[in-house]
Amino acid sequence: MRAIRVALLDGPNHTDTIQKMNPGKKDFGAYRGSLLQRVIIAITRIPPFYRGYFRPKWVGLLDRIRPGPVDVVSRYGLFRVYPSTNLVDSAILLHPNYNKVEIDFLREGLSGNSTFVDIGANIGLYSVALGGHLSSGGRVVSIEPNAVCNERLKFNLAANGFDHVSVFEVAVGDFSGRGKLRILKNDLAIAQTVRDDVGGDFAVLPLETILDQAAVHRIDALKIDVEGFERAVLEPFFKSAPFERWPRRICIEHLGEKADIMNILRDCGYRLVRNTRNNSLLVLEPRA
Repeated sequence: MRAIRVALLDGPNHTDTIQKMNPGKKDFGAYRGSLLQRVIIAITRIPPFYRGYFRPKWVGLLDRIRPGPVDVVSRYGLFRVYPSTNLVDSAILLHPNYNKVEIDFLREGLSGNSTFVDIGANIGLYSVALGGHLSSGGRVVSIEPNAVCNERLKFNLAANGFDHVSVFEVAVGDFSGRGKLRILKNDLAIAQTVRDDVGGDFAVLPLETILDQAAVHRIDALKIDVEGFERAVLEPFFKSAPFERWPRRICIEHLGEKADIMNILRDCGYRLVRNTRNNSLLVLEPRA
């Protein structure tokens, strides 16, 4: 069964800075890559060639050989990636252990029937990796406002045969309204939501509203990557949500100035377990 529940489907999300086709009609495996591309990809997976500094050079070379998508069988699942448009896609293609520490940390907090919430799901790296760890009684809630990423996310979920994922094509914020995306550096992974209640392409909703619509009352693990808007997402949630609904584990991007949200998490009872290169990993301490 390959049904994916799609909620709150809005109108088209126009990303004017990137106009790439999504040839998702073809089944997974149709874009394996040419022999030369596969040789180059094998070379890139030798340390330290998969590091971020080298990735744009490899992606440019692969794109010159044959532009477009590549179907990848990774340690986390099956992905169709578009490496020249999205740094997450290029990392999945070239880095065999991309975000492994973060994914393993979140997996440790999940049982078969747990719930994982993915805020800023992009093309589904975490949704696929964690969704594959859950049984049919588990839940994944994937939240992503970018229409291009959403099409790729849904393709990747279907390629992995998941039927326990709810996709919300909205942004999360501290208000109920509408918004549009501002794409930075011509990269789909670097996008910020701008409020536009008149001409916005998608809905913006508080996290609790989305969880209510998804019928999620307990979060065992949560990942959030929303390009600096973490406080706007999480602070209202912790003020209004009951303790029983708070995530037991959190992976949050820490690039840039995030001291404010880290202080909020600490005051709520979260303990920092580890900082990776890009993320902070926290666990919620039990209350007496």
